[in-house]
Amino acid sequence: MRIGIDARTLINRRGIGNVVFHFLRELSNIPNDNFYIIYVDDQDSEKYIPKDIRFSVRVLGPKIYPIWEQITLPLSIVRDNLDILHCPGNSAPIFLPGNIKLVVSIMDVMYMFEKGRMPKSPSWYQQIGRAYLSFIVPIVAKRAEAITTISASSKEDILQYIDVPHERINVIWLAADSSWTEPSARNSLSAINSKFGLNQPFVLVLGALDPRKNTVNALKAFAQFKHASASKMQMVIVGLTAGGVASLKILAGELEVTESVVFSEFVADGDLLALYAAADIFLYPSLYEGFGLPVLEAMISGTPVITTSCGSIPEIAGDAALMVDPHDIDSIAAAIMRIAYDENLSDCLVALGKTRASEFSWRVFAEKTLATYQSVMSK
Repeated sequence: MRIGIDARTLINRRGIGNVVFHFLRELSNIPNDNFYIIYVDDQDSEKYIPKDIRFSVRVLGPKIYPIWEQITLPLSIVRDNLDILHCPGNSAPIFLPGNIKLVVSIMDVMYMFEKGRMPKSPSWYQQIGRAYLSFIVPIVAKRAEAITTISASSKEDILQYIDVPHERINVIWLAADSSWTEPSARNSLSAINSKFGLNQPFVLVLGALDPRKNTVNALKAFAQFKHASASKMQMVIVGLTAGGVASLKILAGELEVTESVVFSEFVADGDLLALYAAADIFLYPSLYEGFGLPVLEAMISGTPVITTSCGSIPEIAGDAALMVDPHDIDSIAAAIMRIAYDENLSDCLVALGKTRASEFSWRVFAEKTLATYQSVMSK
């Protein structure tokens, strides 16, 4: 088969870009006779693509997402004489030749949720992106021969908001990077403590400006925990924009926990790996996730997890995390208190988490995606 893969997101090693990175890496290790054309919009993306005689890279412009996806990519696809086009980033070209079979990966459809179910993002970029997806995704989903998604929860959401047959949707779980268990991660703990000014046990939070990530309630719950205990626990919130850091510092001051909270903008993968390993608690109270990969990343790093009871996360975390109502600050604070003062509970969650994380595999993800290609071609 001649298979095209939209890898435009690969340049950003977060979210979908991280999924594409692991998929291509594992795909290159699976013996098969297919030929893959990898479409990107940045020359630097090539450094993330495995060297494989079956892989050919096409760098296409311009770097304007809708134009690239709806005009430039389809024109290149026609010239490349593909059998299958796989678009792993939720959307795909509307117009494709009828002989090209489309596989689209839809991670979630939260951009289609009715008003009030999900907080509105303050980012104009995200709002425009969600409007674009709301228009494009139902069209390409109905055109696609197969849809892959990342959890049973996401599949149910897709079926609720898009009229497609359920048998056309394949659930393929993501995985944590197994390299995050390597000794080098823990050997760097002293360096990471020094870099972030940490001198006490700490709770790690992946923050965001997007209210869906619930960073404000995480900080409020931590403040409640601090005021109700004698703990010297710190909180580290990473992944923020400069504006996010500034606004949360003001809130920390109002909550009287400024000295106990460390804020950081986006951190490199190496630093994030070390923070996961160094943390005493990982707090992830998101209001909705299509999968919730950070939960597995913390588990595989040997850190007890507190997370949300919403969306797909109970499916992914199983019984290996403390579940909280993300809207209930008391519930979040009580969960922090339980782990902070119960070493047996902490150790139990670590053991359960490592076992749970080991049940997810990027190799299996790649194999099941390849099987989807084969199924599509056999129809």
